[in-house]
Amino acid sequence: MPIPTIMKAALLQDYYAPLNIADVPVPKPADDEVLVEIEASGLCFTDVHIWKGEHAPPALPLIMGHEGVGRVVALGPNASRLKIGDRVGIGYVYGACGHCRDCLTGGENYCPDFDATGYSIQGCFAEYVCLRDQWANKIPDDITSVEAAPLMCAGAASYASIKKTGVHTGDTVAIFGMGGLGQYAVQIAKLMGLRVIAVDISDDKLRLAADLGATHTVNARQCDPVEAIRELTKGRGVDFAVEAAGRSDTIEQAFAAVRREGGLCVFASHPEAGARITLDPFELICGKRISGTWGGASNPDRDVPLFADLYREGKLPLERLISHRYALEDINEALEDLEQHRTSRPLIEIDPSLANGS
Repeated sequence: MPIPTIMKAALLQDYYAPLNIADVPVPKPADDEVLVEIEASGLCFTDVHIWKGEHAPPALPLIMGHEGVGRVVALGPNASRLKIGDRVGIGYVYGACGHCRDCLTGGENYCPDFDATGYSIQGCFAEYVCLRDQWANKIPDDITSVEAAPLMCAGAASYASIKKTGVHTGDTVAIFGMGGLGQYAVQIAKLMGLRVIAVDISDDKLRLAADLGATHTVNARQCDPVEAIRELTKGRGVDFAVEAAGRSDTIEQAFAAVRREGGLCVFASHPEAGARITLDPFELICGKRISGTWGGASNPDRDVPLFADLYREGKLPLERLISHRYALEDINEALEDLEQHRTSRPLIEIDPSLANGS
């Protein structure tokens, strides 16, 4: 089918105001870019932060959306990594370029020379996206958008965040926040043979976490989660904690919950811009550690096929993590529902027929 000249997109024009579903020009790929027709895009709480102006993008108006799935429909003159018809995932963590200093010395895809800014390079809340070809990653045709879209953000981040901690079978992890990132982290931790303590303020989300493999659940609205974790670990604390709620207080709680002499707190979430945390330096002297991570420093080219294999083997029930589906025209309802914690991982179906795998 011919590529249209006009597409529908959800425009952020003013912070915390309804997105405007507008007709905008379809971009044309230049140089090493590709044009991708979007099937669907996951909606992440980071999108809520951007919508509210808590993570200020470089300029408005802006097309948000950073975990999309689609198919390549056009190539720029020097785009050689992909071909027309390739099905791809698009996320805010990019595949390795293979050329810069970091890649050539064995780095983990974190290219210091990229000059792209913020979330403007994805723009998956639109019918088409134009971006550099190394920022799109091949995904298998037998994985639908329901399974694939959140992999490009929450899935990759949770897998890499846990894997890079140096965990061992039998270790105990506390995961704070049972949104999309936290629920993926529960599944990954279970696959790695870990004891999992899930922490949230929603009983519904905690029930899902238990069903997905959490050994224990803690409702932080009903008790002090740090005290509950210490009770569950006989006063020792957990071997490591993953903070996935995106709040300063939960980062502090996650750090407090890890054991001395080697315990590690990893926060893979995005608290609002300007947030601050307070830590007791004596706990650092006692051997506790804390680390942030940009998407877990994952490599989607490597990690997404691994997720697909685990899904096919029945070890990773990805389809259970999408709690609600919305049409692009209903994106404001989706944003409000996510902000109010009425949903955990929404899917925006840009083209419902493609998003359902037909």
